[in-house]
Amino acid sequence: MKRWMKFPKLALLLAVSLALVISGVVLAITIAVDGDREAAWSGSGGQTPGIAGDLNEGAISDNVDIEIFQWTNDQTDFYFLVDVWAAAPLMPALAPINICLDADNNLATDIPVSNAIQRNRCSYPTGVSGIDTVVEAYRLGNGSLWVDVYNVAVDPQILLGAGTLGYNPSAATPVVEISVPVGLLGYGPGVCPATIPMVVYYDGGDTNPDDNLPDRGTASINCGLPTAVTFSVVDASSSFAAPVALVALGLVGALGVVVLSRRRKA
Repeated sequence: MKRWMKFPKLALLLAVSLALVISGVVLAITIAVDGDREAAWSGSGGQTPGIAGDLNEGAISDNVDIEIFQWTNDQTDFYFLVDVWAAAPLMPALAPINICLDADNNLATDIPVSNAIQRNRCSYPTGVSGIDTVVEAYRLGNGSLWVDVYNVAVDPQILLGAGTLGYNPSAATPVVEISVPVGLLGYGPGVCPATIPMVVYYDGGDTNPDDNLPDRGTASINCGLPTAVTFSVVDASSSFAAPVALVALGLVGALGVVVLSRRRKA
């Protein structure tokens, strides 16, 4: 004991580190929502983002054709990333990216038939149901970037609040990044559903077909704990994806589960 007292800062650091491992709590990740892919999306910071892939579809221009969709959170914000098959994404003015969520995991709360725009974007022609919340990211003609979060289970839909959009085609590794406070989705301490069914919609503008992910069905994620999302991949040959890599840094009990299936494009 006397030896450790000679190094009080080291002893404190070891004590805090041990407490973190035992409790399963990790430090929050930091993601700058600026449209430039960073190390956190590749698993740095002791976390592994969820990931879903989509095929390169010839009828859709590569700069609006989803290649990868990723997500993670730090219990304060949910973070989403969209990457495309081209070197840089394109967000035509007023052409949104919508993340359609069954946030309450309840099929009874659904987009009314009278809200035809959101029903089409969230791909109701292919049988998706239960969507109650939409995260809508878009760029105005003047270049300003917006993220609106809506309760779409009622008509007219209700604006719940705003998030942050990162879009910069000139970045070193350009992607689309979106962040939303978890509270706008109805989540918080002790409130985290086992699965969150979702569909991603990418509007290609007036001259391009629109893209959806997955191509059939929905992707279901778990909001989990900070930096605690299971890593999964969807490829062309599978109808679902099992977890293929887990964070194993002593964070027992802090893993989310991802179940993916593919949905036909509208």
